[in-house]
Amino acid sequence: MANALAARWLPILEPLGVRRPGDVGWIHGANRSQALLDALSDSKVQFIEGDILLVGGEIIMAHPPVAESDLSFERWLDLTVAAGKGAKLDFKSPEAVVPCLAYAERRAAGKIPLCANADIMAGPGGDEALFRPDEFVSQCKSLLPGAFLSLGWTVEEGDPGYTGAMIDAMLEFLADVDAEVTLCFFAGYLPDAWPRVEEILEATDYTLTIWGRIRDIALKTWIRDNTPAERCFYDIQWSDGTQIHLAQS
Repeated sequence: MANALAARWLPILEPLGVRRPGDVGWIHGANRSQALLDALSDSKVQFIEGDILLVGGEIIMAHPPVAESDLSFERWLDLTVAAGKGAKLDFKSPEAVVPCLAYAERRAAGKIPLCANADIMAGPGGDEALFRPDEFVSQCKSLLPGAFLSLGWTVEEGDPGYTGAMIDAMLEFLADVDAEVTLCFFAGYLPDAWPRVEEILEATDYTLTIWGRIRDIALKTWIRDNTPAERCFYDIQWSDGTQIHLAQS
């Protein structure tokens, strides 16, 4: 059934004190010290997402086009581990993957839930992916085997949305990948793609991560009413960047 969560996901959720992916509270883009500290002290938040960028030989927390930060990856992860929150490593630089995974294995593995994310395929209106799918997955499985994989497409707003070919290419690649996988779908494009996405939930044990900014309450209502919280993480925000804790609203 599309709503049934595979048992392999329970070790990820149980340390966070939740039963379903949809119950996880997220903070998106905690890339500066104050934003991270605010998130770590927020009882509604169980998982911290941060963007990892290599700039001038230094690995920092920043989302392009921003290329500066007061927060290194190491400090970001150490503070998250100390607070007992989950950490989503959203890679923006392929060169940062190996050192960051190795650091996370030493400092965080077995202590908090971990997620490794990258856009590995070109998606709606998006540029070519910076990451090679096979290389990224291989690095994650060998260097940080306890992390679940968060895999998505490059996206730009204003495009018609996900095509069947885009989704099929991802599924074909994943056919031989044995891992906990969450597929990342941009919230604004999800309703049109939902019939195909629902088939994925029926056929696999993957979860979904629904992400992005929402401009109107109608889309929030659609997501709440049509997507199963038993299989979906909700990392969504209002247009001003305010995080929406869907299960708590």
